Amino acid sequence: MEALRSSDPAHIAGHRLLGRLGAGGMGVVYLARTPGGALVALKVLLAEYAEEPDFRERFRREVEVARRVDSPWAVPLVDADPDAEAPWLTTAFVPAPSLGEAVAAYGPLAEHGVRLLGARLAEALGAVHRVGLVHRDLKPGNVLIAHDGPRLIDFGIARAPQDTALTATGLVVGTPGYLSPEQAQDGGDGIGPASDVFALGCVLAFAATGRAPFGSGPVDALLYRAVHDPADLDGVPSELLAVLERCLEKDPARRPDAGELARELVREPAADGAPRDAETAEWLPEPVTRLIAERSAAALALPDIEHTQVPSAASATSVPTDSGPADSLPAGSDPADARPAGSDPHETSPSLEPQDARPAGRRRFLLLAGGAVALAAGAGGTWWAVARDGDSAGGSPAAASSGRPVHTVALHGDLSGPQRETGRAQERGLRLAVAEFNARGDAPFTVKVRAVDDGGDPTVAARLAAELADDPAVLAVVGPTTDATAQTALAKYDAGLLPVVGVSPGATNLTYLGFRSFFHARLPDSVLPVFVGNYLRGTARSRKVGIVLDRPAGNYGTELGSSLSRSLTGVQQPSVPEVVSAMRRDFGNAVDSLLAADADSVFFAGLADRGASIAVTLRERSFQGARVSGPALLDGQFLTDAQEAAEGWVMVAPVIDATRKPEAKKFAAAYRERFKEAPPRYAAEAYDVTGMLLEALTGLPAQSRTRANLLAAVRAAKYQGITKAFAFQKTGQLVIDGTGGFLWRVEQGDFVYGGPAPITV
Repeated sequence: MEALRSSDPAHIAGHRLLGRLGAGGMGVVYLARTPGGALVALKVLLAEYAEEPDFRERFRREVEVARRVDSPWAVPLVDADPDAEAPWLTTAFVPAPSLGEAVAAYGPLAEHGVRLLGARLAEALGAVHRVGLVHRDLKPGNVLIAHDGPRLIDFGIARAPQDTALTATGLVVGTPGYLSPEQAQDGGDGIGPASDVFALGCVLAFAATGRAPFGSGPVDALLYRAVHDPADLDGVPSELLAVLERCLEKDPARRPDAGELARELVREPAADGAPRDAETAEWLPEPVTRLIAERSAAALALPDIEHTQVPSAASATSVPTDSGPADSLPAGSDPADARPAGSDPHETSPSLEPQDARPAGRRRFLLLAGGAVALAAGAGGTWWAVARDGDSAGGSPAAASSGRPVHTVALHGDLSGPQRETGRAQERGLRLAVAEFNARGDAPFTVKVRAVDDGGDPTVAARLAAELADDPAVLAVVGPTTDATAQTALAKYDAGLLPVVGVSPGATNLTYLGFRSFFHARLPDSVLPVFVGNYLRGTARSRKVGIVLDRPAGNYGTELGSSLSRSLTGVQQPSVPEVVSAMRRDFGNAVDSLLAADADSVFFAGLADRGASIAVTLRERSFQGARVSGPALLDGQFLTDAQEAAEGWVMVAPVIDATRKPEAKKFAAAYRERFKEAPPRYAAEAYDVTGMLLEALTGLPAQSRTRANLLAAVRAAKYQGITKAFAFQKTGQLVIDGTGGFLWRVEQGDFVYGGPAPITV
């Protein structure tokens, strides 16, 4: 974040930064003090977006909208400078959890609570609508729960119904699961106030039941249900059912307006004439009220400005960072979420400082960071861990009884869900590296492995991460497996300053969000298209590339498609873009458009299930050119669904085949001996990063083997693994040196490794 750097990185526009509250798609939000000493939430646009005119204009419009909305139930704007080098705005700071967090942690609200919640939010929406605007992104994560009522936040995509200047054709803006049918179908065109009422109906259904009324799952499924299926209102109190059904009418004209809805939700006065909703203090479950009180008290007890100095880089217990002050913490780091680890006390390293040794000011801030600037929290879900702990000796009884100190390295993965093959491969790669280390006669300590399984559930991932972060014996983590689970888990790991190395998640924003303890040990998805472009221009000798961006692939598809388009434009290579809506079930029109434009190669920016569909379509059209995609198609589902149509497809991915890479020959033999099978994809990568962590830990004196010192050691080191070289930028991103991308090709119904992807043409 270059635009934030100054002689005093702990200040922005005269505001003293006290910590990082959270991050969104475009910016980072800090807890800050104004020059006058008031607490505010300060949002600053990320440097890479500040340089883009469209994003700066969107930020400017957010400021304008926030200034125009006047309601006690909307968080007010305090100050802003959208024209600064790093545009920023401040809003009143509300020390409260989001509705999503509160319901996920403590369950649905009672009928009285849902009524008050709905009435106040309807009043806030009424204020938005009266100035000619539509909020467009009402969801549980954009509602803060204060003791006296809710607060509506985030006007980042609010605008007038007739204004489509900042929306691309066919782009769906908002959050699937809380979008109206007209948003799901028409994207940004002609969306009116009734769309916000539909979203409010979804939010109230969630508050009353703990479930989103159109379920969960792929984006295209959520959009389809919003348009065609009835809402799931099972469990909504009977007295509220009729009003929610009206809010969720498919026809916008049949929904109540915000003012009418507010009046319907407020009950008639009681027999004594007192309004039934006057007792706002009783509208929330007692645990939520207690949480709000704790966060309010923590806000009042925050240290003075002079007590919030950023520790120097030389401090033995701090890690230098470019993303904010060293005391910064992301949203969701409430220690109440961290459960006792229950580990054997003999497994705890005596050199580690106990968690309670943190300064009092930092502990207070932990209470605040949980939901003050809220990101959406998933509802429901169970929390559990597979009993895979142990293996401290790695198969070596001598190591276990050597009297050496014991340190724990954890594997956080999807071991039972949709990506279990990748998660299990990483677990085995880690265990092999640990076994080899423990078998060494000169090993200065013994390593214990602790593996936890999130099943691919982001909510479970966050809870498991909190548990691992709270276990002082755990010095490092390899994982999580997926982008979605990493997004929720990394904030918890960052709160405990626990080093985390990811080898399979690919989302670029994992490094942009400013987590201090995360190392992204693979090339991000946005970099892989550079290799794709080189392959298409060189090996495939393509004259014109057809780029198919599939909307259901979300950020993954957007990163791949946009990055390839920019890469080809930079070398003046002609390309033809086609965007396929999530509502479309086939790719016939898109393929026909590419063929009509004379594209002689196709790049698919999408996932495995829909990749099979476009593969079949191309085969039906007798397309003979190169067909290329990213790592998501390196999935057995693509082979199963596409059958013969998969033959010849090429994938560019950040993973090797250890049985085909000469440098990995020894590893492949050891893996086969231990696990009686050839090493699958991502096993060697996990083996590598585990070796890197253990080498860094070995280089530290016994009394200095702490999480903070391990972070600093990994960040400063260069490690040559069997898959590639590892070195990291200050952001935690892998140093990009022209390597790290590999080719795979479908031959005779299987994926065949083709070695490093071309660096140049």
